[in-house]
Amino acid sequence: MKKLTVLSLLFAGLMHLQGQDNPLSMFDPLIGKTWSAEGNWGDGSVFKQDITYRYDINNVLVIAEADGHTNQERTTYGPRNHGIRKYDKDSGTIKFWEFDVFGGVTEGTVVSKGKDLIYTYAYGQSVVTDYWEYVDDNTYNYMVGSYENGEWKQMYLKTQFKAAPKAGFDFKFDHKAIPVKDIGAMGDYYRDVLNLEEIPFPGNNPNRRWFRIAGHTQLHLIQEDFKDFERDKSLHLCLSTQKLEDLITHLNEKEVPFYDWKGKEGRISDHRTDGVLQIYIQDPEGYWIEINDAKHD
Repeated sequence: MKKLTVLSLLFAGLMHLQGQDNPLSMFDPLIGKTWSAEGNWGDGSVFKQDITYRYDINNVLVIAEADGHTNQERTTYGPRNHGIRKYDKDSGTIKFWEFDVFGGVTEGTVVSKGKDLIYTYAYGQSVVTDYWEYVDDNTYNYMVGSYENGEWKQMYLKTQFKAAPKAGFDFKFDHKAIPVKDIGAMGDYYRDVLNLEEIPFPGNNPNRRWFRIAGHTQLHLIQEDFKDFERDKSLHLCLSTQKLEDLITHLNEKEVPFYDWKGKEGRISDHRTDGVLQIYIQDPEGYWIEINDAKHD
């Protein structure tokens, strides 16, 4: 097989994409949930908000839609704020804008401290901090006031935002099964080329071979009669590794060709907007396998 002689140069040009986290990832625990809080300001007036967070434009923006009191008397409740959070590459900071129902806009910056979120903005002649203190994935302590050098000089509001846990059945991915014609050749490929750990099949059946991908996630090869079908690249198994460069060296040593999404041999796909690199290979029976360098915590 043709060796990839430009491998090191290719990675020199592309490795800067690896490990690039979304600068807005600090908001991940908030995304897709509605956060509710009630309390009282220092003057005794009522505070109540329900905020829903989502990503927009391929994760370039975080949108925060907030319901709250919509009149000065706090007797009506409904859509109150439309918020935007965006990474500003020129300043290297995350900026935010909050447009309210009264026609005003508040703008400032957001920084993270661990999993805490710290908003800073001007309010009249004062500098105000909104501090979201992470408790767990569904709870933040919320404080508003004058915060300097890690200390509260004055507290205007202290309450807690809570999100209802997402409804669902807490599914975990268990396994992918592939029908095969030659259990020997296919099993050896996944064992020797992808270095998957073969695990015992719970029964005496020579037409079954099982492999561990990671943790409890498995690949099951099943040799049985089946109606053949086209192995389209869009129907693929996807694996991720933080050792993509080592894997490519291994594939070259095994003389296993790899391709980018467009089908060019020896090329790496780098078109994803999140910076993830991808290659594609085919097993002996034509099934496509994507391997990328996406990070999974």
